[in-house]
Amino acid sequence: MRMGLLVTGRLLMMAVSGLIISNWGWSVTTQAADRQSQVQVKLTPSDDDDAVSPVDPDDPSKPYPGDPADEGNVTGTGSRGKLTIDFVSNLKFKPVTTAGGPATVTAQNERAMIQVTDRRASAAGWTLQVTPSPLQSGQQQLTTSLKLGSVQLKPGTGNVSAAPNVVNTGELVTGIANNVVTAQPQSGLGTWLVILNRGDELTQLQIHDRQLSAGDYTGTLAWSLNNAPS
Repeated sequence: MRMGLLVTGRLLMMAVSGLIISNWGWSVTTQAADRQSQVQVKLTPSDDDDAVSPVDPDDPSKPYPGDPADEGNVTGTGSRGKLTIDFVSNLKFKPVTTAGGPATVTAQNERAMIQVTDRRASAAGWTLQVTPSPLQSGQQQLTTSLKLGSVQLKPGTGNVSAAPNVVNTGELVTGIANNVVTAQPQSGLGTWLVILNRGDELTQLQIHDRQLSAGDYTGTLAWSLNNAPS
């Protein structure tokens, strides 16, 4: 009889112990305390105003390899500052017979481009413009117009800025500053390549004269960079 009571007592004690543990377990609660810490960093404008070397439009991680149609033009403009035109191609067009005009000829350049760099802390935006001059030789001045065609924009290596916008791929008026690319505020930072003579529409020169004299005709494209959108 005593053995049976002892066993029963132990079983009862185990049950009670289990109940106590169970009740104690349910009574535990956790509380999360909200705390905030600060993150602070100071950014200062770069004082780098060295000339930016031109890069390969096919692979901006590499130096500009040159253009067979624009021999010797490899090193760039050497312009220094925070907003610069680093490189401009000389456009060379296919020969034209003198049988008569009008005529439309396509550029021969394989890597025609203009390279722009904006390192300003203000991020105020910019506008790339070009002013074409007439083409002339010793015999004649041509009446011409230039179409840039399918202008392509490509960022330099590591550039994460919002892209500028191409605003003119049509006919450029001779003697007038024509807007080509515009970067709105907070866009167009870093280095950008304005690539010509690529895509569906190539860069073309239109000659409007009907009577053509034989000779080598040359003109200029005056590229300028304004420090704000226009």
